[in-house]
Amino acid sequence: MNHPPPPPPGRAGLHHPEDGPGELARWRLISLEKQLPQPRLLTGVGTPALVAALLLTLLAVFAFGYLGRDNETGVPRAVTDSQRDFVGAVARGLDSSVARSREELTRTAAAYDARPAGAATQLAALTTDQPKWRGVGILDAGGKSTVAAVGRPVTPPPGAATGRIAVPVVEGNDPRLLLVEPLSDGRLLVAELNLHIRTLRLDPKARQAVLIAVPGGGRSLVQGAPVPADPALDALIAGAVGATSGVPTATRTGVPAAGPADRDPTVPVAPVATADAVGKVGVVVVSLVYVPVTAAAVTREPLLAALALLVGAGAVLLTLQFGLVRPMRLLLVHAKAVASGNPVQGWPRTANAQVNRIASAFGRLAAQQRTTPAQRGPDDPAGGVPAGLVVVTAVVAVLLAAGGILATLAPHEDDLPAQVVRDSENQVAAVAGAVDDTLDGGYTKLALIGADNRTAGTAQLRRVLDRLLDDNRRFRSGYLASANGSVITSVGRAPLRPGGPLPGEGGVVLHDVQGRLPIVYAYTQLADGRSLVAEFDVRYLTRLLERVDGRLRVVDVDQRDILDSAGYLAFEQVSSGQVRTAAAEALSGRPYARVAEVDGDRELLIAAPVALEGSAAHLEWTVVAERPVTDYALPGNEMRQGALLVAVVAAGIGLLLFSWYYFFQLRPLRNLSREAATLAGGDSSRVISPRWHDDIGAVAVCLEVCRQAAVHGEQRLGGAARLRGTEGMPTAIMTKIPPRRKAGSRGVRSSRRGD
Repeated sequence: MNHPPPPPPGRAGLHHPEDGPGELARWRLISLEKQLPQPRLLTGVGTPALVAALLLTLLAVFAFGYLGRDNETGVPRAVTDSQRDFVGAVARGLDSSVARSREELTRTAAAYDARPAGAATQLAALTTDQPKWRGVGILDAGGKSTVAAVGRPVTPPPGAATGRIAVPVVEGNDPRLLLVEPLSDGRLLVAELNLHIRTLRLDPKARQAVLIAVPGGGRSLVQGAPVPADPALDALIAGAVGATSGVPTATRTGVPAAGPADRDPTVPVAPVATADAVGKVGVVVVSLVYVPVTAAAVTREPLLAALALLVGAGAVLLTLQFGLVRPMRLLLVHAKAVASGNPVQGWPRTANAQVNRIASAFGRLAAQQRTTPAQRGPDDPAGGVPAGLVVVTAVVAVLLAAGGILATLAPHEDDLPAQVVRDSENQVAAVAGAVDDTLDGGYTKLALIGADNRTAGTAQLRRVLDRLLDDNRRFRSGYLASANGSVITSVGRAPLRPGGPLPGEGGVVLHDVQGRLPIVYAYTQLADGRSLVAEFDVRYLTRLLERVDGRLRVVDVDQRDILDSAGYLAFEQVSSGQVRTAAAEALSGRPYARVAEVDGDRELLIAAPVALEGSAAHLEWTVVAERPVTDYALPGNEMRQGALLVAVVAAGIGLLLFSWYYFFQLRPLRNLSREAATLAGGDSSRVISPRWHDDIGAVAVCLEVCRQAAVHGEQRLGGAARLRGTEGMPTAIMTKIPPRRKAGSRGVRSSRRGD
């Protein structure tokens, strides 16, 4: 408890009851103010309003900068993003092709180690019907003389290591990879692999070119328009290629120049080079495309968003200042006067209902101190707006500012740049090719195992199936089936295919169109009627669809959902007419890629057949991709996404404001209003304690002083108990001893103790 201040100079050290009433009330007020709780950091009644207004002001500054960040000249980010995805897909596909070719070469080396005399036959088996092999040869340990060869002569580069290496060779428009496999007898199996990329749909208007380059070396044009000789362009491509050593995909944008003659010459175009490394073989895929540069647009949205937030901040300050903060301060002044016995003229009339009720209660308590009960003032409080409604009004102002930001923004983009559509089409075609490679490649592996073990026993076939599943994540189970289709032995998970004869001699089969998931398997028949069967993992096939953003699904010829990246019911009929049209058109061999209305949304719809030839062609599957136009990084889309972010943050500030006031101001104020009404009604039995060290807590202390005065009399007002004597003994208020005299007195006392 704080002590009252010392008396002023010239006054006696003792105060007696006969002192004047004005002087006594003044000292009561001074003593009371020293006993009242003082607001601490972030606990004042006006602090939430100030904090919310400050946060809204900072958000306005952020919104102005964040929403206006895309109003600059440059290449649309949607194009650079699509180029990154496109080049990444091409690099992954080429890496997978190189890995498969490397496995084939390794298998040939193992066959040679087992039977060196059949070298010529083994090389012929490797290259038959496979034009990707430019030439294959078995050389001596020094790599100078040829033991056996097929195709063009191959020699390891000078100074190359004699171990298992891969050396890129880029000459003209014929890039290739030199693969070397050491053999058990010290010789070398050397092969030149053509680095072919699947046929791509490139935009001739964009003069797109796809190249294969070697960091620090040359480059070769694989597909697309020829690259003109230009030092600036060469430096741009070299910079993108060199940057792939530090990042997965690198993009470099050149200096804009005048557009080509077949386009609007007033719209400049900029060359964009995007590069991605192909695994660890030392080559890089590069895409060069000329993209129209968007002009800087002066938009009003960032300014309107900032103004809306500033208006919201001002509304919060004004509403809470006049509806809660100022009334509470007036109430506190009135409460101090009543609790210290100072004369008051009525009570303050404010805009706050709870404050008016408490002030009215103080007025009646003041009347009780001066008059008899028959002369009390009126009992009706002076009305006003509830404090909760004041806070809700301030929060609504914040929410209106957030809603105004969303309402004034430009609409979403409805169309996409042609380059984005073309890149997305190539990505979906790559996914369809990956599904085909998984199915056809799985069958090819199984067929090779069956050809090498046509008469093997059950134990031997179980071992080769076990190795097949270890080397291929695409399979979930493998088993040996009898002539009637029953399982003789199996590895991996339990087979899903029910018993029954297998159709034909081999291939890829979708077992049935019923059940909780599709059963897709490859099989090949052995010499004695038995068959090797390997079931594909549906989760693995579905993960292939997740390589492209959006929703991708595999649809069969009867428009049933076979696989889906967004969750699905197997074999459910496709309901969207646009999706059915896209799947049917793609299955006929015609490419399908356009922006269409799908289920009420503008989406980029692309369809590509899984296989038009090969072991999976008879499945008649189509990959259909759907992605909303709003997902692309176009200026309008990014503006709306940024506005949504700002609106959500503004709504969060409004929620913070309401929660802060509700838990720390409104609830204590309502409770204090009820306690004040109870006390003014004559019930003084309940002690009133402050809940928080703030203005409401100070009013609660004043109300408790008035309650004590009503119970024990006027001597309990303010600090009166310490100003008046009790039982005939006056209370002495001693003058505070200065620190220097304190030190001296301590020295005297210590010397006396020493004596």
